[in-house]
Amino acid sequence: MRFMFVPAALLSLAACSQPAEQQPAAANEALSETVQAAVPSLEGEWVVELANGKALDQMWPMTASATKDRFTIASDCRRMSWTFKQDRNFVQFTPAGGAECGRVRSPAELLADSSVKLAQTVIFEDEGSSAQISGSGGTLSMKRR
Repeated sequence: MRFMFVPAALLSLAACSQPAEQQPAAANEALSETVQAAVPSLEGEWVVELANGKALDQMWPMTASATKDRFTIASDCRRMSWTFKQDRNFVQFTPAGGAECGRVRSPAELLADSSVKLAQTVIFEDEGSSAQISGSGGTLSMKRR
């Protein structure tokens, strides 16, 4: 009789513990939705602080603003604009004109233009208060205004 009790107890324990891959799918889906909801939007007002990890080398500040589908960088009398699509941390920018002024572009403006038009990702930090736009053209680091 005692020999039957040990296998029955082992079977009961085995039935209660499920491997991680057999956990309910609903719990995994809820976790996935929570993680997906955590990525902020690029929309808002920004100050461009760094280009490729270095402070901007120009006299005037560079700011950026993003609406639902348009991203614009303002630098002194120059406005560079793109339409954009954001899917979580993936971005795609398309040039959409802007306003030029009577001076040549500064190195920081040239870098900002190439960084944005070739950007593929946006990484948010500090609960969405800072962001890095990056791709093969370089990286711009921004803080929300």
